[in-house]
Amino acid sequence: MDNGFPEVQHVDLDDVRSLEMRYSRARPDRIELVVEYVGGRIRVYEVDRFLIERLLEQLQYRDA
Repeated sequence: MDNGFPEVQHVDLDDVRSLEMRYSRARPDRIELVVEYVGGRIRVYEVDRFLIERLLEQLQYRDA
């Protein structure tokens, strides 16, 4: 049954070779997340900037 929500994807970070975030002032509300997997496959995801900012705040808070 399709409920309109994307499927939950589980990613094992051991399968990720490189992870890069790209920010552009042309689209200040979005961040591109570029994931290169072991084996060479590359996926680009558009992510809400607010989500990334909250995540970074949580990481900074945890390290304090």
